[in-house]
This record gives sequence, C-alpha cells and structure tokens, in this order.
Amino acid sequence: MRRTYEERKTKKEFKMNIVNRIKDLTPKDRARVVEEILAQKYTIPYSSKDEISKATIYRWLKEFRENRNAETVLLGKLRSDRGIFQGLTEMQKTALKRWRYDNPYRSIEDLREELAAHPETTSDPLPSQATIARYLRSEGLSRKALLKGIKPQTKVRLAFEADYPQQIWMADTKGPDIYVADPDHPGKSIVAKPIALLDDHSRYAVAVMYVIVENEYAVMELFCQAILLYGIPEILYLDRGSPYMGKSLKKAASLIGCNIIHTAKKDPSAKGKIEKILRTFHERFEHEMMVQGKDGIDLKEYNRYLQAYIGQDYNRSVHHSTKASPEERFFAFPAEFRRWISKDALSRIFLPTRSASVTKTGLVRVNNLKYLVTHAFLWCKKVEVRYSYSDKSKVYVWYQEQFYGEAYVYTEENDFIKREKLTEMINAVPEIILPEIGEVPLYGRLDRQLAKHREELADMEVNEQLAANKQKKEQVRANLLKETQQNPVSFENKPINFQVDEFIYLLMKLLRKKFTPSERLAAHTLWNSAGPIDEKLVRCTVGQLLGDEHPIEDVRGYLEEIRLAVLTNK
Repeated sequence: MRRTYEERKTKKEFKMNIVNRIKDLTPKDRARVVEEILAQKYTIPYSSKDEISKATIYRWLKEFRENRNAETVLLGKLRSDRGIFQGLTEMQKTALKRWRYDNPYRSIEDLREELAAHPETTSDPLPSQATIARYLRSEGLSRKALLKGIKPQTKVRLAFEADYPQQIWMADTKGPDIYVADPDHPGKSIVAKPIALLDDHSRYAVAVMYVIVENEYAVMELFCQAILLYGIPEILYLDRGSPYMGKSLKKAASLIGCNIIHTAKKDPSAKGKIEKILRTFHERFEHEMMVQGKDGIDLKEYNRYLQAYIGQDYNRSVHHSTKASPEERFFAFPAEFRRWISKDALSRIFLPTRSASVTKTGLVRVNNLKYLVTHAFLWCKKVEVRYSYSDKSKVYVWYQEQFYGEAYVYTEENDFIKREKLTEMINAVPEIILPEIGEVPLYGRLDRQLAKHREELADMEVNEQLAANKQKKEQVRANLLKETQQNPVSFENKPINFQVDEFIYLLMKLLRKKFTPSERLAAHTLWNSAGPIDEKLVRCTVGQLLGDEHPIEDVRGYLEEIRLAVLTNK
C-alpha cells in the first residue's frame, strides 16, 4: 500500500521511539530491553498488528546505524515504479477514464468485466481490481472525487445498539411486493404489505404481519399482540409515515409507560437495522413463496407461512453482527425485568381515541351517538374517549391519563320516569361473583400459572396496573444501569445469601470495574443457566485469572471461566 509522506513520517516517529531505547545499550542490556519490548502491546500506526518481532527491531537498529541522515533514516523507501501502471495498456487506461467519467457509479468490478468484454481492451492476465482502483485514484477519477460537490452530503451514521432486550423496539413497513386473494372480490388479487416489530438489542422479530389496509389501527393491533406475548418495551422507535404518527398510538403507548421516538424529518434511513431485516424477508421468504407458486393465496394462509419462516428460520439463525441467534439473545433477558399488563386493560387502551367535551347534563357525543358519563366530576370537562368500531354500545372514558369507566349509549326520552330508569340501568354495574380459585380443580403446570396470573390481577384496576408498570419501568432501568453502592454490605458475613446481585457486585469489586448493562445481562444469564454459584469458587477463579494477567476488559472471559469451573466442579 502506497503511503503519503505524512503517513510515512508518523510511522518513522514510532520506529525512532523503539530504536532510541536500545541504540546506546550494551549487548546484554539490549537483549533484556528487547525482551521487554516484545512482551508489550503497541498501537502501530497504519497497521492492524499490535506486536513487533525481534527481527524487525534489529532491522530498524541496523538501518539507523547505517543511515545517519536524520531526514531520511527509517522513513522507508519509495517504490521506483511509483505512478507507473505496468499492468494496464494505454487502451485500457483510456477506456477506464472514459467509462468512469461517464458514470461515477460504475463499480471497479463492473469496469473490469467491461475490459474483458471488448477485444481492444482485454488482456491476459486482466488487471486486478486493486490496480484499476489505484489508477483511477491517481487520475482523480475516484467515485468520491467525482461526486464531490454534486452528491448531497449524507449524515454521519454511527452504530448503536440497545443495552438490553425490551429497551428499544423498532417498527416499519415495506412493500408493496406481494399480492393475496381479495376477501371482498373473489377471484381478484390485492396488494398486501408487511408491518414488522423488531427488538434492537437481539434483532428478534417480536411481531410481523401482512396487512391489506396499512393504517394506525393495524400498527396498534400488532403492537398489542407483541406486548401480550413479550411484555412492554421502554421505547418504540418509528419513522414519520402516516400509520406511525397517529394520536391514538402515541397516547396508548404513553399510558402503558412506553416512549415513542420518531426519526428526524426526511431521514427514514436512521432505522437501518429493521430496513435490512425487511430486505431479508423479501429475499428469503417472499421470493421463495413466488417461486413455489403461492403468490395470490389467502392472507391468513400467507401469514401462517410467514410465522413459520420467522419462528423456524430467522429467529433461530446466528446473526452476523451479534454472533448469536436473535432467540437466544432475546430470551436471555431475566423474566423478572419484563413488564406485563392484562389483556382486558390493553383492550381498553389500544383503541381509536378522540377528545370530546362532556355537557352539563353528563352527555358526550362520539360518532353521532350520545353516551351518558356516570361520573359527575367529569361533567363540563374535556375528556378522552376510546371507542371500538365493532361495539358501538359503549365507550371508555379517560381524563388526565386516568380511567373513569364505561359510558353507554344514551337514548333521549321525553318521559321523565323512563329517563330515570334508563339512568339507573346505565349506572348499575353488574357485580360478577367469581368462585374462589381454591375451589376450582387445577390440572397441570399451565393451569396453575394461569390461575396465579388471574389471582394477581383480579383485584387490580386498570389505573393500578398502569401505575405499577410505570414504577417497574424505573426499577428495571435502575437495576440494569445502577452504579456501585456507596455503602455496600459485607458479603463475607452472609455466604448463605449469595444471590445474583451479590455475585455481580463481587465481580465488580474483584475486577475494579463498573459493569455496563450488557455485562450485567451476561452475568444474569450465567446465573440463570448455571446458578446458584458458590462465592468461594468465584473468588478462586477470578483470582487465578488476575494472577495470570488476564485482561480486565474481557468480562465475558471471566464469566466463561466461572461457567467452566461450575461444570467441572472445581
């Protein structure tokens, strides 16, 4: 690789620092210092290596002694054929200049294939891609140089990743690429688009579904399904498409303690991860469906194939960036850190919403129907009303993010007595007496879990569930992002109560390092898979590694050694 004078000068300074340490020493002392140099790691300019060989050190010393010119010593030699491209003929040079100038977007590979396609420009052997690229750069015809000042400067993209699962979910829509059977017009086809929800940390597809009508309510339905299965995320990251900008989605997410963040204007590419996932679905799933002649089938059947592909292939395949499968990384998140909410509460929250004013007689108008609000506190106030398209007999009334019950359709009656009876009927909420859980025979583990879940949520109102979720959100962030406690307890006095929190704290004290959220998650995963772990084993294993000068930054290396020690019963 040909370097500029400044680059060679920077590398010369590094060489001189090494030579100055040994040039005036006796052979015995020089040999000792060289061994010290060989044992160290270095950041070598313009090199991926971090070590220096003994032959290289003595070669630099020899060159320094033979060349006493301070300007050129250790500067490196220039190639005698610099600027001469012997692998290119004059016709090839002329053709490359013309082709690249005509279209800067032509790649080096395309240009090399074009050279081989014409008798006038072909040769045996063909010039390599590196030779062609160097020639074009020397002529000022690199793509960057040609597009400078013409192509708008794009934003600088920096890689980011959520610290743990459930912290950031992304949602996006791709399409239209497929056609399914039109349910309203038999024999005809209609366009369907996929809507996908992705966990940023693990790349796990929490929900994907093809829809015929892409709107806010389709996104809310899919988001609601994902929450019921996996819990509530902290952040939902969306672009500025119309299905993701609605007021109903934003308010529903706010109630359950999920923040919605939108990309900057005219910057949808900020969600590159989910864009790439959707491209993978298009290449590996949609094309396969078309090849097998399944294009145009029923929408429900198409979604069944999609769920099978995601569950059996995508979520279980090792991701090239994380070096683990999305399923493995997503479910490594401790269950106690996930936030849940009941299906009944979600059904009252994830509905279309609108603002409406309650009259002084307690009536509110929604979709040309009047509903009677039973709480006199809300009369003459502006409230939020959530309603369902399928059931117009009632709406759900919210005020300042608090649920105030249901309002039923009100029919105006001139007869005062009938009006009073109607009011009593609406105000009367039937009391449902459920049998005690202990009276119901339970069969199997799943039945016991379901009964326990019902028992926990039986006495919790919607407002209590929302408050508990918001409180748990702060607790989860505090547990995963907390720093070392100021006055920690002495765990030597409590060996019996050595749990995962004490395990993490002990590792931080031994390594003298504050763990990042991802390192905490790795420690939790180890404890869940191999725990409980003996405190003495942890101290002995970490102490042995520290004695062998194991790098402190490699926390996962310590965790792996602890896991092996547990398995081998050291």
